[in-house]
Amino acid sequence: MKTSTNVSRRREESERTAAKGGRPRSEQLHQAILQAAVHLVLTSGFRSLSMDAIAAEAGVGRMTIYRRWPNKAAIIMAAFVMRVDPGTLFKPADNFIESIRLQMRTMAKAFRGRDGALIRVLLAEAQFDPELAKALREQWTLPRRKMAAEYFRSGIRDGILRADIDPEAMIDILYAPLYYRLQMGVGALSDAYVDEVFEHAMKGLLHGTK
Repeated sequence: MKTSTNVSRRREESERTAAKGGRPRSEQLHQAILQAAVHLVLTSGFRSLSMDAIAAEAGVGRMTIYRRWPNKAAIIMAAFVMRVDPGTLFKPADNFIESIRLQMRTMAKAFRGRDGALIRVLLAEAQFDPELAKALREQWTLPRRKMAAEYFRSGIRDGILRADIDPEAMIDILYAPLYYRLQMGVGALSDAYVDEVFEHAMKGLLHGTK
C-alpha cells in the first residue's frame, strides 16, 4: 500500500513539474490519456475500462484525468471524435452532389479500420451504459446530424435536392445502410458499396425526381 502511494505521489509530482513547461506537455498528457483509453477498449472492452486503468496505461495520476473528463464514457468519445471527425467533414467541391459521395466514402474508409472497430464497440455498449449513450449522442450523433442537415438544406435552397423531403430523412436514407453494415458485419464498407447506396438514394433525393 505504501509503495502504491509513493508511486502515485511521484507521478503527480512529475506531472506538476512537467506542467511548468507549458501547454505542449499538457497536450502530450491529453493525447496520452486518449490513446490509452482507445487501446484499452480495443484490447479489453469498454465494460472493463476504468479511470484507474486509463491512468495506469497513460502513466498519469487519476486527478489529471478527472480534471479533464467526468467519466470513462466522456474520455473514449473524446478520443473517437478526435480521431474521426476532422477527416470526415463535408469538404467544398465544385459539384455539390459529388461532395456528398466523397464525404460518405471518407467516412466509410475511416470505419474500415481501427476506428470502425472502436465505433462498433461504442454503439453496442451504449445500449447498456447510460453515460456512454449520452456521450455518444451529444459528442457524435447530434453534432454530425446537425452538420449534415445544414449541408442538405443548402442543397435544397439551391434547388439541387428535393424540398419535400426532410433533411433528417435524407440523413437516414444515405447513412443508415453504412451504420447497419458496420455494426452487423454483413459486408465490407467498400467504395463500391458506398457508391451503390449513394446512386440509389440520389434517384429519390434530387430535385425533379419522384
